[in-house]
Amino acid sequence: MSSRRMRAGLMSAVIALGVAVAGRAMADFTKKEAAELDAEAKAALTKFKTDTKGSEAAFANAKGVLVCPKITKGGFIVGVESGDCVLTTGAATPIYYGSSAVKGGLLVGVESYSMILLLNTDKALANFTSGNREWELGMDASIAVAKMDANGTLDTTNLKKDIVCFIFGGQGLMADASFSGSRFKKLDVE
Repeated sequence: MSSRRMRAGLMSAVIALGVAVAGRAMADFTKKEAAELDAEAKAALTKFKTDTKGSEAAFANAKGVLVCPKITKGGFIVGVESGDCVLTTGAATPIYYGSSAVKGGLLVGVESYSMILLLNTDKALANFTSGNREWELGMDASIAVAKMDANGTLDTTNLKKDIVCFIFGGQGLMADASFSGSRFKKLDVE
């Protein structure tokens, strides 16, 4: 009986998250939300730089920095993830994005995490910021995921790739062996 309740709860979480993803696509992104996202992104970036030895070297040559302070994902077999992001470096003014993905595979649970994308070349930055279309990791660009050792020091092997991803601050519980491509769509501030 309890496994049945757990399945029902997880399915409810997936449906709720799916509605949230669809809601962002239809809702206006306000100046107040932009200001809140700027503050959250600044805090996430500061925490990452403080907690990660060697991060200064990674950020030193980046042409653009995209910060997603909170991405939430959940699912039971099929899942979704979403969050809001801001390009804090690489444009004259911040550019806001909604991030979403539909995932399939062996996944169960709900979690949230922070993500930073370093766009290390002018071409990567231009491709990411051009036009108003959606941009998808894995389709529009390949990405290197940065790794840290047990002491919190960056492994510098992949830091010179065109796009480097840092995922940190995970909370929740998710068993995830899945495939997906995160999509980023520009948000107009109303």
